[in-house]
Amino acid sequence: MMPTRRPPDTRWTLALPWPSRIVRLATHALPAGTVRDRYRSELLAELAAVPGPHQTRHAAGILTHALALRSAVRGTQVTPLEAVMTTPTKPWLCRTNLHHRWEWAHTRDGERYIRCAKCLKEKDYGAGTRWVGGASMGGGYTGP
Repeated sequence: MMPTRRPPDTRWTLALPWPSRIVRLATHALPAGTVRDRYRSELLAELAAVPGPHQTRHAAGILTHALALRSAVRGTQVTPLEAVMTTPTKPWLCRTNLHHRWEWAHTRDGERYIRCAKCLKEKDYGAGTRWVGGASMGGGYTGP
């Protein structure tokens, strides 16, 4: 069997200390044992092939994808934190209380009330105020 040779344009360098530590930290997320050792060796070898100035960025990329690699190795699906963190619970205009899209809604027992169609906030009226009138939103507000 003939040994494999690397292409002549590939330059191998030693992995710098801090990027190596970052890769070792990233592999701690993997299950202990031979799987962790294999991935650590593979990722450190990959890091050695990256030119010196770019090793830190490459190691940071490995670290940011460590949890995804762990879920792939385990065979489980984890919801990404980015999706949870970037999805606002309410639209921006509702969160800032600048504008709501009010609509009529009904409770299970048939009572009518007014809520925002986007954030589902219920319109609250203080004591002594009431709504009278038909089905239109603009008709019939009488103050205290």
